[in-house]
Amino acid sequence: MSLKKFIYFFIPVLFFVLTSPLTSIANIVILNGLTHENTAEAGENYREGIQVQNAGTEPRSVKVYQRDYWYSFTGENRHDEAGTLPRSNAAWINYSPTLVTLQPDETVVIDFEVTVPQIDSLKGTYWSVIMVEGIQPQDTSASNGVKIHTAIRYAVQIITNIGNTGKRDLQFLGLELEADENNNQILNVALENTGERILKPELNIELFNGEGESIGVFKAERRKTYPTTSILLKLPLEGVKPGEYAAVLIADCDEDNIFGTNLTLEL
Repeated sequence: MSLKKFIYFFIPVLFFVLTSPLTSIANIVILNGLTHENTAEAGENYREGIQVQNAGTEPRSVKVYQRDYWYSFTGENRHDEAGTLPRSNAAWINYSPTLVTLQPDETVVIDFEVTVPQIDSLKGTYWSVIMVEGIQPQDTSASNGVKIHTAIRYAVQIITNIGNTGKRDLQFLGLELEADENNNQILNVALENTGERILKPELNIELFNGEGESIGVFKAERRKTYPTTSILLKLPLEGVKPGEYAAVLIADCDEDNIFGTNLTLEL
């Protein structure tokens, strides 16, 4: 497979905070992470909680509600109505409270319980998000000017894996070379999860010169991808001299789930 340069427009969306284990915006803090992943069988249930703290000096109110979550390697992401996606687990989740006011330094726990339906055909991964949104206090100041208020929302991912079931499958969608500010080459690789279970690929590429000698293995940061979603991973090729190389591109998803392809790379 020869390398073809695919041009994709990657537009970062920063409205939702999804990854930091300790996240703080506008004095509202999520203390115990933005991803809750569990394994259960059909008919089982489990309980957890989302710890929310007001780190400010004034009382703050938050509202809690559900959404589905989907994203693409192009940078697009969606938070649709709960239950929209075929693999949504939103209907399995009961949570409380839905509205709470926190005093300064106060911490509350949003309790949630996931009850997996007794359906034998369930397999793979199901997910949705619980949204924790700060309510903007009413501005009572006298002014004729236009005021813009920003609502800050956290999307806490609730992931349910049905035992060890579900097909694992990953597809390479496209490759693109770009240069960073130091003129080092970066290989962008778009991957799509075409299976039934969440994958967390560790991507690496090994380059070989014209004599068949390995000149190094280069790795990208591991990221997760749900079924039907796709991600863009970056492989920095620091120190690689211009030339033509044979390459082996591998996405290691653990548990002997390894996907790869051979290609020719010209820098």
